[in-house]
Amino acid sequence: MVPAVKKVPSRAILCIHGGGASPEIFRFQLAPLRAALKDDFEFVYAAGPHAAVPGPDVLPFFAGMKDFYSWFRKGATDTADEVAVFNEAIRSAVETWTGANPHAPIVGVLGFSQGGLASTVLLWEQQMGLVPWLPRLRFGVLVCCAYSDVATEYIRANSRLGGGEVVRIAVPSLHVHGSQDYNLGQARDTLATHYCAESASVIGFEGRHHIPRKVEDIQKMARQIRRFVEEDEALQA
Repeated sequence: MVPAVKKVPSRAILCIHGGGASPEIFRFQLAPLRAALKDDFEFVYAAGPHAAVPGPDVLPFFAGMKDFYSWFRKGATDTADEVAVFNEAIRSAVETWTGANPHAPIVGVLGFSQGGLASTVLLWEQQMGLVPWLPRLRFGVLVCCAYSDVATEYIRANSRLGGGEVVRIAVPSLHVHGSQDYNLGQARDTLATHYCAESASVIGFEGRHHIPRKVEDIQKMARQIRRFVEEDEALQA
């Protein structure tokens, strides 16, 4: 019997962990989704630039997986500087991956909690042409996303629209909301404030502030992510 040839994914997803977590923790948290998409995508993990205390629900389960990081610091007074530091951390991860894996370009971003907010900033920067080093992100996935008045004001101040409007992100996006998530209001605010309704999809799951774990929820996410790529490739053909 001839052994099956393992399929090598030809695309990658940039993964942005939550505040007070790490790439190692996020890799563990994403295990069910990684398994569902193992033939389609590689997963690339960026590390937050700031040392942080463990985030919600990180302890005690991940107590042995030190250190913990965040993307933005609470109380920081220079938002532009915070974004610049964030960009450098993302750029380092992107360029390291791209240099070593030209066969699997990054085509999307997936962020959890504060990582969802960071993903929102990144997608907005892409739309504004502010990150020319970033591969074209065809989609964004935000799970239990955070919201920030500071980030919203920064985006509003740096958008090229009159009247203080916020530039809404047009790239296809998937917003995954936990029905019992303490952050649910923030996730909805980020969706309503920063994303075009016509290109945004929402999946709800029965759960709190975590990556979905049930098979049916993971399958829904995986199908939508594949659909994003298929639809983009059809448009580019």
